[in-house]
Amino acid sequence: MPSHRAITRKEWYVLLTLLAFAGFWMFMPVVAQPEAYLRFADTRSWLGIPNATDVLSNLAFVAVGLVGIVRLQRTQRPLAPAFRMSLYVFFVGLFLTGFGSAYFHWNPNNTTLVGDRLPMTVVFAGVFGGVLAERVSLRSGLAVLLLMLVVGPASVLYWHITDDLSLYAVIQFGGMAALLLLLSLTRRGDDPFPWWTLLAWYGVSKIAETGDVLVWHATREIFAGHMLKHLAAAFGGLAIANALRVSDVPERVHAPY
Repeated sequence: MPSHRAITRKEWYVLLTLLAFAGFWMFMPVVAQPEAYLRFADTRSWLGIPNATDVLSNLAFVAVGLVGIVRLQRTQRPLAPAFRMSLYVFFVGLFLTGFGSAYFHWNPNNTTLVGDRLPMTVVFAGVFGGVLAERVSLRSGLAVLLLMLVVGPASVLYWHITDDLSLYAVIQFGGMAALLLLLSLTRRGDDPFPWWTLLAWYGVSKIAETGDVLVWHATREIFAGHMLKHLAAAFGGLAIANALRVSDVPERVHAPY
């Protein structure tokens, strides 16, 4: 059995993956934000709230974030501090995303979009840290959690200053692709937390976001895809929160390293 100071083979893979993503980003061309990104199908106001459905649907993030934080405080699961920290970051990120996204949709522009994307990077950090803590090692999860809490927000500020979305895209889409690979290569039948369900809802949310106008016309202008994006992403977070209701958890989640 390796000592606590020795780097395991899985941890080397994590390190090499991070270096590969860093190298990939350095050679990426500039990724400009599409001009149509700030235009949404449903612009109706309600009770003085502009873009009401896109603004109010963010209450789902606030609610799920609060539920997750409360359940994490009350859970009987013997979670290691590093793993618990990742989950706290995840749920706090969801809670803040509700306010950041509502702020953006109230008046969509590149300045308010910073307030939307910053808390989303906190959510990503919590997911990356949690999955690695469970599937690789607690120390790798903690290291990546802390790294992403720095690099994630920096990617948003980098875009805001340079108009280059490349680093943010690598973190979001590259990170999710890496998680899919990790979950596929480390199959477990006793997953205490439904990461696959979370990623599935994330996929649904991206499809709904892409089909914003299509859903708007398909429903005869009752609701649009972007509202569904918020609800789908929130359901992904709820799946993780619901897992905290069960008290038994495999030993690996609270392993010593």
